[in-house]
Amino acid sequence: MIGTSKMYRRWGMVCGVVTLAAVPALAQQRAGSGAAAEIGKVRTAYETAGNAQDGAALAKLFAADGTLMPPHAPVQKGRAAIEAYYKNLTSQVMIHGLSIKPTETRVLGDVAYDIGTYSQALMPMKGGKMVDDKGKYITLLKKEPGGSWTITHSIYNSDLPLPAPAAK
Repeated sequence: MIGTSKMYRRWGMVCGVVTLAAVPALAQQRAGSGAAAEIGKVRTAYETAGNAQDGAALAKLFAADGTLMPPHAPVQKGRAAIEAYYKNLTSQVMIHGLSIKPTETRVLGDVAYDIGTYSQALMPMKGGKMVDDKGKYITLLKKEPGGSWTITHSIYNSDLPLPAPAAK
């Protein structure tokens, strides 16, 4: 049986080691919380640009070689392709009330990911009824040398089923 004083010394050493091991993790968590707030600003800018039908502003949120993987469309690589995609999309539908809700944001040094859900109303430009769309997304980001965050990859898709094929 270990004496009481030895037991307390060992317990104290264990607690000290655990505390020392936790300090870097706490420091990273604190540093990550500031980055998470900056990523939140990117998310808000995306909402604002989407609701404004501003394809150029949406594309500027991406890294120069960024990748967008939209539903029912080919991969869009680079800002020019992403801007063209959004301009084409907003020539077909008007986006109303785009709302992005993060469920998990994780910062891992100079890279991060943001996962969540979205909702929006889509109104066809050439008639038709408004569609209340909702879905999920995952976005990867990187910290640029100046300290800002840009989107490197983004994919999203709707929770709604595809519309039924037109009757022949």
